[in-house]
Amino acid sequence: MNVELAPVDAIDPDAAYREWVDQYLWHVDQLPNVVQATGTVAMAPRRLRAAQLRERVSGGGYIDNMPVVDGPESRNAAAVWQVLRSYLTVASSRVGVEAPILPPGLPDDIELARLWAYSANEWLAAAVYDIRDWPDLTALEAELFRLIRRARTRLDTGTVRRARPEWCTTCGEEGVLVDWIDGPDGEPILTKGCKVCGQTYTEGALP
Repeated sequence: MNVELAPVDAIDPDAAYREWVDQYLWHVDQLPNVVQATGTVAMAPRRLRAAQLRERVSGGGYIDNMPVVDGPESRNAAAVWQVLRSYLTVASSRVGVEAPILPPGLPDDIELARLWAYSANEWLAAAVYDIRDWPDLTALEAELFRLIRRARTRLDTGTVRRARPEWCTTCGEEGVLVDWIDGPDGEPILTKGCKVCGQTYTEGALP
């Protein structure tokens, strides 16, 4: 956290800190949409390559003569994911609370990537008041937020405001959030579930 005191802070010393918290939360709230948008673009080259390979096997064309898209948005998607992954690792070690461990690479399943981004968003939002001015964390934060702003602007993802939990159709309470549960094989999986009654809304999740 880098906070430089302005003259107004002489009257309200906490003003700069509150502004930083607001900016921090704004950036992490954009993560799910940014990951989905950049991930969708990043998946295009992979799908194109797969289509090219199928075409070649079927005898309809030759992959060497077909263009493959690998533009800046694909690289930006990978950068957002890797910096987010690194930031969570370092922040977890500094705060002393276990953070989500993202897969090494951006998942091919965009909805799964979005769920991971929601998990990261929730953890970062909960940890914001425990974040301090560690040099390695500050540098990663600045890079992550720069990538988020760039992706949001280039891909026109819109602005996300901090959302309230959704209404649960089972218990009627406002408690549905992205959460971790035990999957059928005993391994934890990301799901959308109610914090009040425990109802889940992900196919294949345990009730």
